[in-house]
Amino acid sequence: MLFRSGVPLLQACGGSDTNGSQGPIADGLEPEAGPLRIINYPDYINPDVIADFEAKYGVTVEVTSFDTDTEATTKLASGAIKADVHHSMVTQSVSNLIAAGLLQPLNHSYLTNFGNVIPTFNDPWYDKGAAYTVPYMFFGTGIGYRTDRIDPADIETQGWDALWNATAFKGQVSVLDDVRETIAMALLRNGVGDVNTTDSSQIDAALASLLELVDSVNVKVNIEGYKDIPEGTTTIAHTWSGDLLTGAAGYLPEGTDPSVLGFWHPPADKYIITNDSMGILANAEHPVLAHLYLNFLLDNAVAEKNFSWVGYLPCISSLDADYVIDAGYVPENLRSALPTADDVASGLSLRPLDPDATALWDTAWSTFTTGG
Repeated sequence: MLFRSGVPLLQACGGSDTNGSQGPIADGLEPEAGPLRIINYPDYINPDVIADFEAKYGVTVEVTSFDTDTEATTKLASGAIKADVHHSMVTQSVSNLIAAGLLQPLNHSYLTNFGNVIPTFNDPWYDKGAAYTVPYMFFGTGIGYRTDRIDPADIETQGWDALWNATAFKGQVSVLDDVRETIAMALLRNGVGDVNTTDSSQIDAALASLLELVDSVNVKVNIEGYKDIPEGTTTIAHTWSGDLLTGAAGYLPEGTDPSVLGFWHPPADKYIITNDSMGILANAEHPVLAHLYLNFLLDNAVAEKNFSWVGYLPCISSLDADYVIDAGYVPENLRSALPTADDVASGLSLRPLDPDATALWDTAWSTFTTGG
């Protein structure tokens, strides 16, 4: 699945021969013959959606996969990968990619479907005015668990403490293998509302809390809740909302009812909401076709078809919880795993850190993942 941690500030662009002064392409250009080249996480686009785009525009699409956001940025900056579309940028990295000249500004005249997106993404904090990016999928961070082993009422009462209290499930508890997400979760559990803090005492306290999980529940650190919770090897996990949706769709053993899956998240003002974004590379050889691809993914019907396979929720207003539940994509008991437009507007976001703060967080993370 996906590993989303943001990258450190780029110090140089390596093989990039562009800069931030590049303007958008002109209006009314004909699309290139292709092929359209995109880079993306594995299994993060419905192959049938790719085939539909190829059929509509008479082109081929070539997909290069990457496993981490850092890998993608490093290879783009060095010139090791050349592509037209960066399919899934994490929000913490967008400003760095823009500053490094790796993205080109968009011409919104080609993006006739942009009005379908959730309004907050018209002017996101990471890309003012949506000048360089369009949103792809969004998700929240909470607790996924097995309702046949843990009473949902207990999760509601305990919140984040439920992970620390799961001593009966030693070896079946996990936290995300993501420095920002997991330290931020410990901060929230400790009552710290700033999930981008640079206060070393708060980071140290979060580290101490996480180390307690090593001893008390033999905590696992991974990004496999999407399969481990439905398969039953994990009982309770700090995980992304989309992983419960993916798990319900494809990883429950045959005959297992989706009602065994539960998801809890904190109130909206303490709920970390993240999205992945799509953009066009500054050195794209097929920029018109790339704009048409972004616009294609923002079509309501295309986004729905993509959601039906990927499992993560597109940033499209029409695909709200009521719609996807009524359409049978998501069971009612996982309504909580479907973030709302209000969650996007009022939730917390993980912002870029300066190099000193990044080092502070990374040092704490290294201590935690090596067991202290």
